[in-house]
Amino acid sequence: MKTNALIASPEDSVVTLTAEAARGGKVCFSLDGKLAEVIAGEDVPVYHKLAVKTVKKGQPVIKYGEVIGIARADIQPGEWVHTHNLSSDGR
Repeated sequence: MKTNALIASPEDSVVTLTAEAARGGKVCFSLDGKLAEVIAGEDVPVYHKLAVKTVKKGQPVIKYGEVIGIARADIQPGEWVHTHNLSSDGR
C-alpha cells in the first residue's frame, strides 16, 4: 500500500494529503510504523487536511500534536477539514 498522506502524532485527528484524494478513494498513511487508511468522503485537494478521527462540534482539531482550531460542526473520518468546518478563533 503506497501512502498518500502524512500524520505526525497518534493524537492527530487529521492527515495532510500528499496527493489529491477523490471521493471514495483510499487515503493511506503510516503511523508508528503501521499502515492505516481512511476512505475520502469527498474530493480533497493536495496538501489539504482530511479527518482520520471523529471530531465533535466544539472539540479541538489536532495536527502535528497541536490544536489547530475548533470544529464548527461534527467532522467524520474521510471529511475534508478546512474553513467550512474548522475555526481558528479562540485557539
